[in-house]
Amino acid sequence: MPPYIYRTTLSMKLSNITHPLTKTLSLSIEQWSLKPGEQWALVGSNGSGKSLIGQLISGDLTPGEGTICERPANIGYVSFEKQQELLEAERYNDDTDFMDKVDTGTPVRDLVQQEEQDEARLQALSKVLGMTDILDRGFRLLSTGETRKLLLARALMSQPDMLVLDEPFDGLDAATHKAVEQMISNLMQDGVMVVLLLNRFSELLPEITHVAYVQHCTLLACGPRQALLAEGALQTLHQFHQLPDTLPVGDSTQKLNPSPTDQPLVKMKNIRVSYAEKTIIDGLSWQVDAGQHWAVRGPNGCGKTTLLSLVSGDHPQSYANDICLFGLQRGSGESIWEIKQHIGLVSSSLQLNYRVPISALNMIISGFFDTIGVYNKPSDRQKSLAMEWLHLIHLEHHANTPIAQLSYGQQRMLLIARAMVKHPPLLILDEPCQGLDEINRQMVLALLDQIGQLGESTLLFVSHHEEDYPNCIANRLEFVAQPTGGFAYRQIE
Repeated sequence: MPPYIYRTTLSMKLSNITHPLTKTLSLSIEQWSLKPGEQWALVGSNGSGKSLIGQLISGDLTPGEGTICERPANIGYVSFEKQQELLEAERYNDDTDFMDKVDTGTPVRDLVQQEEQDEARLQALSKVLGMTDILDRGFRLLSTGETRKLLLARALMSQPDMLVLDEPFDGLDAATHKAVEQMISNLMQDGVMVVLLLNRFSELLPEITHVAYVQHCTLLACGPRQALLAEGALQTLHQFHQLPDTLPVGDSTQKLNPSPTDQPLVKMKNIRVSYAEKTIIDGLSWQVDAGQHWAVRGPNGCGKTTLLSLVSGDHPQSYANDICLFGLQRGSGESIWEIKQHIGLVSSSLQLNYRVPISALNMIISGFFDTIGVYNKPSDRQKSLAMEWLHLIHLEHHANTPIAQLSYGQQRMLLIARAMVKHPPLLILDEPCQGLDEINRQMVLALLDQIGQLGESTLLFVSHHEEDYPNCIANRLEFVAQPTGGFAYRQIE
């Protein structure tokens, strides 16, 4: 029997739970029992309170009132909040300023075994998750998908009695997604208590026996899977938001240097990016013309995010390569801000780094200035446009809410609006639908398709979900793994 399979007959019961969130809103669970043999999924829209319940049952959140009985002592918990905690710890321990080289972070094997040392189990988990080749890599060199693998392996190392997995499949490539599905299925079949927190109904594994629906921070309904999913009311709650016929018009008062229309937006020649002995990208040449929309595809760790960060100027090796942006040779005297003013960016790393105490409205406004936070006084027109985008993404009632109080999915919606608010010539979208529920995912894809059809912005789009690509995308850059190691690059136009 593999070392990641184990058994439990534990249960959990929550009664009369109340946890104040704001003056007018509380997390509320009247009665909820998780019994041996049951496997649960919590579903609900962005901001519904799923992640808060995940924190509650895992022990990361203490209820204000009520009781939780028979909670297992050893609970494995994977979430975006755990990812943020790990990022903050690694940032605190960054010794780059005291070294003559870049500190790449704690090796993956040390992070996975931080609380439980077991080399045999580490190797078994690494093989299943496809992460054997990254065990000696520093944390800061990991892609989003590789970081999710690390968190999963870390949660499983202690052989917990219960697993609480908040969006465990987000950021994973197809092969790893399938492997993680199989691993979770094996655990459930062996009697391990699992609670999945999901935005996509398509990710309900066959072994899930019960479903709980969360809305407005209340456990609205729970019961056997078939009975609950058959209810018409549940489907009604997931109807698509209709988009307006026109999008908010850009700010004509914003003084930007014009973006050349007769030059490629992006032109790269023989790009190479490496760290120590690890080569991430080798020999890639790529050109993006105005009006083209590109999907950038490939497995976790192949270099997709690295490539996009070279374009945005956020990668330290951006100036060591032959890159032209908007007709300007990188390193020819242009400032990073002269480049960024033509780019809108959505990425997991930007969201994780956006930790300033700021309101939802100001997060969108910051897109006009390409800053994390707002340090310039916005015009009345900019404020008005940001409010229009808040209405468009149905978050206008959170205009003055601090972003730290919003869910991961709601923050992602704000980040998308922030990228689009200035109508940039180039939109870089690295897993933009990550963390979004079905309603918002459909709305964002329709919105991006509408923007793509208008022709004002060119899209560079990364996703591991084939269904997440807008219809306007016709070009593909694919990273193809080679038998001898490394990746080849294939362009389809």
